[in-house]
Amino acid sequence: MECFERDELLALARLDLEKGRVEEALRKLKSLIAEADADPEALPLAARIYAQLGLGERAQACYRRYLAVRPDAVLESFELGMTHFDRGETGEAETLWRGVLERAPTHPPTLFYRALLHARTDRVSQARRDLEVLFQSVPADNLYVERGRELLQQLESKAVH
Repeated sequence: MECFERDELLALARLDLEKGRVEEALRKLKSLIAEADADPEALPLAARIYAQLGLGERAQACYRRYLAVRPDAVLESFELGMTHFDRGETGEAETLWRGVLERAPTHPPTLFYRALLHARTDRVSQARRDLEVLFQSVPADNLYVERGRELLQQLESKAVH
């Protein structure tokens, strides 16, 4: 990979991801994120691959490095929260998502997953409140609105898992 410049490697890694070549993308990204002055744009790409592979700690490390450079990044903050949620670390996920919603109060995935977290921790009124914001602020055909409606039906039947 020494024959490529950093921006070329990043572009090639993105192309690999678009083509579904995860292993090739990760190989390129690893060389980019290993450097102390890593290209910040490589970090969330690597984090997403690590999360997809179930390597939560590595994903979290990449997201944290990225957020140290870009602390207001909404998507990456949400995704870092997802890595915690997936690992059962609901307190950390909730803290991260609270920060996301302070910056982007109608961020659909955050509203949905925080509602799901509330539902799973028996805070039904808080779950309903997040779902109401989601329903009122996001177009009806949005994936998270559809999933939110399903969650609301489960809440009404008391069958949330």
